[in-house]
Formats: sequence, C-alpha cells, structure tokens
Amino acid sequence: MLNVETIPVTEFGQNSRILWCSETKQGVIVDPGGDAEKILATAQRLGVTISAVWLTHSHLDHCGGVQPILDALKVPLVAHPEERMMRNNVKSIAQMYGMSPAEWYNCPEPTVEVRGGESLSIGNSSCVVLFTPGHSPGHVSYYFERDGIVASGDVLFAGSIGRTDLPGGDTKTLLDAIRREIFTLPAETRVLTGHGPDTTVGEEKASNPFFTGAQYD
Repeated sequence: MLNVETIPVTEFGQNSRILWCSETKQGVIVDPGGDAEKILATAQRLGVTISAVWLTHSHLDHCGGVQPILDALKVPLVAHPEERMMRNNVKSIAQMYGMSPAEWYNCPEPTVEVRGGESLSIGNSSCVVLFTPGHSPGHVSYYFERDGIVASGDVLFAGSIGRTDLPGGDTKTLLDAIRREIFTLPAETRVLTGHGPDTTVGEEKASNPFFTGAQYD
C-alpha cells in the first residue's frame, strides 16, 4: 500500500510529498520546493528510506530544495528534460520575486528523464508517468492505479487549475491534458495537488468551474 505524507514548504505553501510503500518502507520525495531539512527530518521520523526525488515540474516552488536533498541522500532525480532553463535559474527567479536567493538552490538536471508513458515503482507500488503540460511545458503526473492516487502537481486543484500565465504555460494545452490524462482516471482517484487541499477526479469533473457543463463519458 502507498502511504502519503504531506509537507507544506516555503512561503508558497507548496505541498511537498513523501510517498512510501508500507511493506518495504521505501519512498520517494515528490517536489521538494524548499525547507529541505524539514523534509529530510520528516522522512527520518517516518522511518522511510528515500530512493529518489521525483519532480512534477520545475518551477522554483517545486524544485528549489532539490539540491540539498540530493547532497544529503545521493539518490537519482526523476524529471522531464524540457525544463532545464527553469532548473538553472531558480536563484535568479527567486530574486525576481523579491526573495533572498541565498534561501533557494538551482536544481540539477535529472538523472532519470521521463516524458510520459514510463513505469516507475516505489517498493511494491507502481505508477505510470502521465504527460500533463500546460502549466509548464514539461509537466508530468504520477498515477498509481492500484492505490487510486495521482500526484498531479500544479495541473489540477480543488475547484481550479494551474496558472498558465508563466513562460511556457498555455490554457488550452492544460485543459486538454486534464481531460485526456486526469479525467479519464476512475472517479474515486485521489488527486494530490501541488497547493491547497487534495481532491478527487470525480469531484473536479462534477464541480470544477473550468469544466462544469462539459461531458466526459
């Protein structure tokens, strides 16, 4: 069984996650946007052995804490190759937002590249990588069919969708990705969002204002 620990990090309130297999205690960190020491301490408290870091995308609030975690754990980084420019400029982008660049880290390039369609595993739990661009050009989501969970980053929120006004964003691309990759999952699938409360596929198909009135049969 897949367990989920949510760790809100930085002033962005981003939901960093530790996903781990209850049988093996093997886990991964998804989207460590910052507060690396807090994330590492949580993994230690849970008794989880971290085997990798997975990114849904490379905006600074999702990857700004990757480097110190990799320095501490020496594990692979899984991400889409498209977003090199974002990863290389975390510090400068933080400064543009008026934040101290000393508190942020440029993110290294992935050691494992994913583009959609790949299978990954955490102990005895396995997932398929879904390509879900629109919020960012290389955004991916991780769908655990047996566990009924999709880690969707900033694609879909409770009652909303990811913003598309940042470089590489596109509203039509995002809406199409949600319809194609997320809304075709079972209604009871739990959606692990990048910010705010989690939701389900069924709830968003029924009530999300960006989609109400449309049919997805």
